[in-house]
Amino acid sequence: MLDLKKLVEAGVQFGHQTWRWSPNMRQYIWGKKDGVHLIDVSKTALQAQKAAEFLESVAAEGKQILWVGTKRPAQEVIKTAAERFKAPHATHRWVGGTLTNFSQVKKSVAKLLHLEEVIANAATDERQMYTKKELGVFQKVVARLRSSVGGLINLRWPVGAVVVVDAKKEATAIKEAAVMGVPVVALVDTNSSPDGISIVIPANDDIERSIRIIIDELVEAVARGKERAKEEHAEESLENKSAAMAVGESEEEGGSLRRPAGRGRRAPSTRRVSSGEQEKAERKASSAPKKGAPQKTVAEKAVVRSKAVEQNAEVVVEEKVVAADAE
Repeated sequence: MLDLKKLVEAGVQFGHQTWRWSPNMRQYIWGKKDGVHLIDVSKTALQAQKAAEFLESVAAEGKQILWVGTKRPAQEVIKTAAERFKAPHATHRWVGGTLTNFSQVKKSVAKLLHLEEVIANAATDERQMYTKKELGVFQKVVARLRSSVGGLINLRWPVGAVVVVDAKKEATAIKEAAVMGVPVVALVDTNSSPDGISIVIPANDDIERSIRIIIDELVEAVARGKERAKEEHAEESLENKSAAMAVGESEEEGGSLRRPAGRGRRAPSTRRVSSGEQEKAERKASSAPKKGAPQKTVAEKAVVRSKAVEQNAEVVVEEKVVAADAE
């Protein structure tokens, strides 16, 4: 929680004149002095702590936070806070439809980026097709777009929260956030209405040191949330990696296991073979050339065949001789 003494030294307790007050801020007003309302700094510290815890949780979820502060004392503070996290911000003026009509705002952002690229290429490319006068017009357009939508280049949905300085001046931003259902954390002075604001931080929003002490507290909370998100992401990635390694090891073990022999195979059939089929198979096996034996040529086969014929002829002659002797 913020130190009450530091809040008083920063001038957080000073509100506006009593005749410029908003009755809805009555619960945050401690009293009045010399016609000026005094804010209860204990409630300021309590609400600032509540806002810091909320923004820390939003940052831990990885959602964006939009920083808005277009009045002169808040511009530098808001810009510094947003640039620390590369977060979207509006410090020149609130562009109508930033939340409710974001598609049109994206077109302006695209135009800005395109013209910046054209100007950068013209400075390095001697064959650029634009005249000096046209480049001067482009530079003026870029300057205008840079001041209005330059801080919204990194704006992406979903937007987790909107931080506003001076609820009265940024009434349009608060209304758009309410329409889109985006929570609003705002510094509210005694002359502003807290309607539509999720977390009200009663404080003097007209001097820079009062704005800075509260915004710095919120910035530190956002930094803690981002660190927590980074740690959780690292732990999650480590768990996923270990789980993937475990799955890979189990698959390797499953692949190394052999399938039991004979499992899932059909047993060979035991059909009875007849004697004729058996003799035919034996004859075929005996006549078939042996595996690995050299094959005979045609001439060799003819010689073998002629020898067989001669042997048969000799056998026939011998049989005839024997028959003649018998007679």
